[in-house]
Amino acid sequence: MNIAVNNLTKKYGDKTVFENFSCMLNFDGILVVRGASGIGKTTLMKMIAGLENYSGKISVPAQKISFMFQEDRLIPFISVLKNVAAVSDVNTAEKYLSALGLQEESDSPPNSLSGGMKRRAALARALAYPSELVILDEPFKGLDKELKQHAVEIIKEESRKRDFIIVTHENLDSKLLESAVFTIKKF
Repeated sequence: MNIAVNNLTKKYGDKTVFENFSCMLNFDGILVVRGASGIGKTTLMKMIAGLENYSGKISVPAQKISFMFQEDRLIPFISVLKNVAAVSDVNTAEKYLSALGLQEESDSPPNSLSGGMKRRAALARALAYPSELVILDEPFKGLDKELKQHAVEIIKEESRKRDFIIVTHENLDSKLLESAVFTIKKF
């Protein structure tokens, strides 16, 4: 996938996050995006996904984009299964919940889950949406080493069918994902 960012400017009030920022994201399968805290990784991903206004131009060849936020953003008053099925169908939701070890929690409300379980449910929902590009913002937050490795294997398998951009602070993640890395630096 090739995503072109040209003369991007983004401000929040008096704070300038990007000013005339340009880059080309060229990758096949998985791209890990890194950078210092507060540099604009999440903001850039939201703009690529069409979730933030900006000036400049971003060209994304994907028509359907799935986005996993840093926060789990699960709907509190419906089951985990219904949270995931809300973006797909029950069979697809069950497939990803099972793959991520959450089949026993399908009927549970999100507030009964641990932090790592909520994170995996949010990941299942992002994967269940039939997209061409999946953007995952800190998807492994709260996962122990074994669960993280399992999630990485699922993402690597999925990357054979569609592209992923993964935002992380962890240097190890790009090694685990065996992916290209784009580092955002202060402009």
